[in-house]
Amino acid sequence: MKQMRDRSSSEEYDQIFDAKKQSPVQEKKGKKQSYTFEDGQYFFDLTTYKRVTVSKFKGNTMISLREYFDKDGQMLPTKKGITLSMENWEKFKQYIGEIDECINKLKK
Repeated sequence: MKQMRDRSSSEEYDQIFDAKKQSPVQEKKGKKQSYTFEDGQYFFDLTTYKRVTVSKFKGNTMISLREYFDKDGQMLPTKKGITLSMENWEKFKQYIGEIDECINKLKK
């Protein structure tokens, strides 16, 4: 039977290093943007080691939510994550309001 890894230590690690990390932003006509653009991809940092990436693959726009690791100063993706097609992304966005409602109910 496969054991589940305790994710709390990974989340704590991200929180510790996020406090030290300055989020890279790009300037556009006096407005700060919350993403970086590199190698034809847009990156949105959620934590030090978690990112949302918008990219093209075989002509299709894809949205990835993925964990990364640092190798010699370069952030590289791990297998831990999910990539959504535009169709799945649009469907996911429709649920955001209801997901927020459910989160608020569980917080009580």
